[in-house]
Amino acid sequence: MEVGGKDPMAERVSPENAGYVLYADLLDQLTTRFPAVALWRLEQIIAAENEAITGGQLRLVPAEVETGAIEMLERHMAQVADESEVA
Repeated sequence: MEVGGKDPMAERVSPENAGYVLYADLLDQLTTRFPAVALWRLEQIIAAENEAITGGQLRLVPAEVETGAIEMLERHMAQVADESEVA
């Protein structure tokens, strides 16, 4: 649905303005507020709510994810190159 000629879902939001909270902080807050609820259930609920809100799409990831992904891909490509040399 467009609002004022703009698609609100297409607008970029900076992490500082998006209202993000660290997972560990959220879990601590919920554990304190709902001490009778098992930890596994709180984690399950957080995951379900995140899925409902984001649709499972990764829109914001820590910068370290890029570094780790590059390292894994470089190792993968080196392994593929080694295997093709043997063949």
